[in-house]
Amino acid sequence: LSLKPLGSWFKDLVARCEFMSSWIGDGPPDAFWMSAFFFPQGYMTAALQMYARSTRIAIDTLDFATRALTITPEDVLQAADTGVYFYGAYIEGCRWDSKESKLAESHVGETHVYMPVIWLEPVTKEQLESLDGKYMCPFYKVSSRAGTLSTTGHSTNYIRSLELPAGDFSSEHWVRRSVALLASLDT
Repeated sequence: LSLKPLGSWFKDLVARCEFMSSWIGDGPPDAFWMSAFFFPQGYMTAALQMYARSTRIAIDTLDFATRALTITPEDVLQAADTGVYFYGAYIEGCRWDSKESKLAESHVGETHVYMPVIWLEPVTKEQLESLDGKYMCPFYKVSSRAGTLSTTGHSTNYIRSLELPAGDFSSEHWVRRSVALLASLDT
């Protein structure tokens, strides 16, 4: 699934192949480029499964708590103790305030903002924090925000929702702004 023109698509394909080749040759990276995965939901399930096996907690009682960090992929020095770090997401409809670690209104002329590294921390569903002051931000592969159900029952575009601090506005404000995370831009 891609909305990129051929030249950008090919450049992206080469980058994906290099990412996967590096992973095979050098071992798992400290942070994963989520856009490199054809089926990111499968990768996220595998990360939960690895945690479930290591802690002997039933996978169906687990979910991810998400935290946007204040670092770039180049700043990641080691893998997360639990869960995984990922990068490659863009936010559309608002911007990420790195100083305050919260959603904020976009600057004039700013349509997409590159997000910092995001930590997917496996926790039991009972441990998930209250969603008060959080926006359940939908995460899509591409900007069309439309998809069809595949044979696995998953959308071909929607990945999952990630909770992000709503900042000075309610989550309803961000819903009206159509705020979403994208794994890939159309350029």
